[in-house]
Amino acid sequence: MLSAGRIAQFERAEGVPPKDIAKLLDEVLDSGGVFTEMRPFLQRSAYVKRIEALSDLESDALKIQQYALLIPGLFQTREYATALLSAGIPLYGGDLDEKVALRMGRQAVLDSPKRPWVRAIIDESALYKVIGDTEVMRRQLSHLLEMCERPRVGAQVLPRDGSSLVVTSLAQAVIWMFEGGRTVVAQETAADGLLIAEPAQVPLITSIYDQLAADSLSADASITLIRKVLEEQYS
Repeated sequence: MLSAGRIAQFERAEGVPPKDIAKLLDEVLDSGGVFTEMRPFLQRSAYVKRIEALSDLESDALKIQQYALLIPGLFQTREYATALLSAGIPLYGGDLDEKVALRMGRQAVLDSPKRPWVRAIIDESALYKVIGDTEVMRRQLSHLLEMCERPRVGAQVLPRDGSSLVVTSLAQAVIWMFEGGRTVVAQETAADGLLIAEPAQVPLITSIYDQLAADSLSADASITLIRKVLEEQYS
């Protein structure tokens, strides 16, 4: 039994409901699991714990979809991730080695017994934007091609002038789909990591993703373009 004062703490965001209370709130309010899914993000404020919470979500997902302006984290090489994350250290602080290790650790989901389907839409500009140096990019694009050969993994390239949409920051999101059709969306921000979107935004973001996928090159055409850029720009 919770006191009125304790409940008031939850309402004022001064405390995090225990796991059993979060589940009870989901049942009483018929929220579709929102309180249970949000709890790890509320409970963990540090960068490390946010990434751990993200990994927990990904390990339960049946499908992960993402549109990205850079090579997505699940597809990154260690060198690319290091170069990318090091650029943010002067602004946001933290331990670079720790951040790189956490990002690489997330990729374990691709080899887990319950491997999710992973689909990424990558903006064409990501193939030309040099992160690190040309050798880092050569290895990264080679790795991206290898990833596209794996079961349940795929990538499409969105041509620079190929979308009928005006791509906004809303599109830069990760979409997780779970058993029973539940869908959770998170958006990445520079300062705060991944933030769960408002439930009302989920249909909008998934619709934007679907349109971007329709506007992107096919999987085969995307692989052909990645190979071409690799040979012409980084060989």
